[in-house]
Parts: sequence; C-alpha cells; structure tokens
Amino acid sequence: MFLVTLSFETQITMPYKNLNNSLSKLKGSSVTVSAAYVGTQLLFSEGAKLTANYWRVVSNGMEALSSFDHQQKYGRPAPIDAIKELQKVLRKKTVTEARVDNETGDLHFRFRGNIKLQVFAFSSYEVWELTPADGKGSYYSNFAK
Repeated sequence: MFLVTLSFETQITMPYKNLNNSLSKLKGSSVTVSAAYVGTQLLFSEGAKLTANYWRVVSNGMEALSSFDHQQKYGRPAPIDAIKELQKVLRKKTVTEARVDNETGDLHFRFRGNIKLQVFAFSSYEVWELTPADGKGSYYSNFAK
C-alpha cells in the first residue's frame, strides 16, 4: 500500500486547474437557459451543463438582472421572470471567457456584446454544479474554493 501526501497548496490548486480547464472549453459556446428543479440551468452548445442558484448579469458595465429579481414585482404590474429575461440576454451570444475565482468559488463568464454572467458560491452548500461535456463527474461550488 502506498500513501501519497500532497502539500496544502497542491490540494487547493489541483481542483482549480481541472475546473479552469473544463471552463476554458466553453469558449465559443452558445448557451440555452431554462428553469431547473432548483435554480437555473444553462446548457452549453459544447455539451457542458451548469445548474446555478445565485447569479447576476452585468451588461455594459451595469448590473442588469439577477436571480434575486425572479418573481419580484418592484412596483411593476407583473412579477419578473428572471429566467426568461436571462434567456433573452444570452440568446445568440457566445462565451468569450469562463473562469473560477480561486478565493470565492464564483464562476465568471463573458459573452460577446459586453455581457458578463457571474455565478455566486455564497455558502458551503452546493449552490452551483458544472458537469463537463465528457460527463465524467461534476464540479460543485462547495469544493471549488
């Protein structure tokens, strides 16, 4: 029996390296948005799937929409359908960059048209899950930081 001990730094950077590698494969992909059992699901044209509970869209440098807006009225006649609005924002947009924030575990996506999608990892629970196109396992927010 062999016992391999990794340094703390290696234990932390190995999952990020693999996750960032999977995220880099999303460059050039388009995305389809739908409601998930819990949260929002994004299906990337290259085959990856992301389920996210908490997210925000930044358009042209300004916050435009977030998951916290979903079903809020804010004085409007009807509640906001944030998932439907996210579908509209990302329609026909392609990913130009995708990465994980090594400190927070947040995912950051840039799309053509000066659109950013930030997927938050607010807690130690699984608030986002990314399944790469190869289907070999998943990455979870609580293990990404």
